[in-house]
Amino acid sequence: MPFLKSWLNRRPRLDFLVVGAEKAGTTAMFSYLKRVPGVHIPLPKELNFFDRDAWGDGTDFSPLHRWFVFAPKDAILGEATPTYLMNPFCFPRIRDYNPGMRIIAILRSPIRRAFSAWNFRRVRFRDKRDFMTAVRVEIESGGDLAVARENKYRYMSAGLYAEQIRALRETFSDDQVLLIKFEDFNRDQETWVRRAARHIGARDDFPFEKTRRPNAWGYKHRLEKDQFEELLPYYEADIAEVERLTGWDCSDWRRFEKSARTATEEAAAEATPDAATDPGTDAGTDAGTDATTADSTAPRRA
Repeated sequence: MPFLKSWLNRRPRLDFLVVGAEKAGTTAMFSYLKRVPGVHIPLPKELNFFDRDAWGDGTDFSPLHRWFVFAPKDAILGEATPTYLMNPFCFPRIRDYNPGMRIIAILRSPIRRAFSAWNFRRVRFRDKRDFMTAVRVEIESGGDLAVARENKYRYMSAGLYAEQIRALRETFSDDQVLLIKFEDFNRDQETWVRRAARHIGARDDFPFEKTRRPNAWGYKHRLEKDQFEELLPYYEADIAEVERLTGWDCSDWRRFEKSARTATEEAAAEATPDAATDPGTDAGTDAGTDATTADSTAPRRA
């Protein structure tokens, strides 16, 4: 192994990972933990070392460690890659890399998470399909990623959290894994950031300043009630299992609530100052959700 790779390989190993879920507040947690005293997180988010080809044969960690060469001595090292959670095959890799790795996973209402992931890509022209077309293709194919190139996004299957939780617990001890319900995190970010800091071995008595939503976008679409109700049967059994595994009350994941205004509605409101205000109820990482029409056939899990 060349000298530089050998030197990077011997660098201190990471102490913690924020593993997901995608579109569930991982960017906010990433931003908060960067400011915790004694913690070092590199500027790029989503290094994807453990769930992609960079892992190789599991002996060369230089592609990961190169991002931490400027970390202070004895700093707590970590990063956030939300796709790790939906790829449980990488959990044994993480354990082999550092058997004591601390894991943080944030879980969001799976329907809102799926919609947010689609909206995020739609606004960036990565997926030109309407939401219901995208999720139906995935559901009807049984999650076969070869059916359509866009299915690599796994909007629906990524929200089947029960299997992901079980895989985490089979790989890591209970005290290594911190599970956070996104809706709780969204309501009280300070409490959960301090708890996350304690979990990774950092101080929790730092000054807290609420961050602006770092990954918020003014989306043009909003999730509608008929869409929500069409997709709910896909997740019913999994939500019940998540409740059993975590002890959480996930009744809000089964309940439709109108989202905040879309970017189009915000622009209209600014143009008409006297327009009625819709405060919304989903003040998470999205600025809005989708109004795509749907047919009457409710998709079910394959």
